[in-house]
Amino acid sequence: MNYSTQSKNFKIYTLIEVGKKYQFSGNETSEWAKNAKEAQESNKYTSLQYTIIIENISDKVIRDFKAQAFVDEGLRPYIMSGILYFGTLNQQKIDLNVKNNEKMDYMTEISRFTWLPNINQIDVKDKEKILEAIKKPIKLIIKWRDGEEYLLLENAEVKIY
Repeated sequence: MNYSTQSKNFKIYTLIEVGKKYQFSGNETSEWAKNAKEAQESNKYTSLQYTIIIENISDKVIRDFKAQAFVDEGLRPYIMSGILYFGTLNQQKIDLNVKNNEKMDYMTEISRFTWLPNINQIDVKDKEKILEAIKKPIKLIIKWRDGEEYLLLENAEVKIY
């Protein structure tokens, strides 16, 4: 795993996937899965997924961990939901342990899946604006019981399918 950002307490890997096709079983029961399958099959939309993996590299347990990521404002007119942030839920109780080789409890992941207009069917200028906004740094706020960090994730791995 190639990390895009490192701070005193964390290593962070950021992956952005544009246009990835997802497999659906055909008998989706959740409303979300039905809508996602329909959106993908309609060919009117392009998928957009952000995945941020945060690893504790400190020598202490990080208690009451929370993280919020904010993507570029330039995506607002294009993201179907209009929501430009994602992260841990307030009610989640997350502790990141000190790294060990037996468990993966020293890292966590936050992610966001949404839809854009089909970037192969829109105006070239709009497509350029979307891709430019996707490649801009992501603001990440991490808070825990004993501290906080404000990071700019500038070296995301971007995959366009």
